[in-house]
Amino acid sequence: MIPVWLLLALAPGLAAAASYPAEGPVTAPEYAPWTDEDYRYRIGAGDELGLRFTVNPDLNAPVVVGPDGRGVFPLIGSVAVAGMTAEQADRALSSAYASVLRSPQVEVLIASYSSAQIYVGGEVKEPGVKAVKGRITVTQAIMAAGGFAESARTRQVAVLRWRSADPRPQMRIVNVRDVLKPNAGGGDFLLEPGDVVFAPRSAIAEVDLFVKQYVTNLIPFSVTYGVATNGHF
Repeated sequence: MIPVWLLLALAPGLAAAASYPAEGPVTAPEYAPWTDEDYRYRIGAGDELGLRFTVNPDLNAPVVVGPDGRGVFPLIGSVAVAGMTAEQADRALSSAYASVLRSPQVEVLIASYSSAQIYVGGEVKEPGVKAVKGRITVTQAIMAAGGFAESARTRQVAVLRWRSADPRPQMRIVNVRDVLKPNAGGGDFLLEPGDVVFAPRSAIAEVDLFVKQYVTNLIPFSVTYGVATNGHF
């Protein structure tokens, strides 16, 4: 698989002509409608889980999810949990423990997030994969990537987001230049793990080509965040 950080570094060379809004969701047919539904974090490789048993507290234990997406749990051994929300993992493990315990009640807590990442590319000084520690905005992500290069189109920064219900990405445009002004409006917003922030050099159609040539056709993009990274905040 071609590393995402390398593809993002290559993407600034793509160019085309198009016109999209200065900010807000993009409604072109190739993009899914933007939704602000509540985000539910999904467990990924490297995350540390905390098990809490209501009836059998002696089984409470930390479990680290391996690179294969499985954790090794007391009494029941290896169980695949990557891609699940904490609530889904509660149900899956309660079902698994029912084979060895009477009426098990298991709660899964995410003790540490190793797999929460975003990707910042295009005309920024330090493009690549960034580990997310807490919630950050689009502007903060640009700053974490070293800030804009001089060639960046700061009024049309694209945020790409994937959801399993639709194979097309969602896209939203942020006018970061205006966000950085004193008394700026509310164009900035919080990112979610797995988001791609792309600062184009010229027309926003660079993003169209990036999605078509480098994401849609080459990368089996997954929000389980199985991409290794050296970047961090």
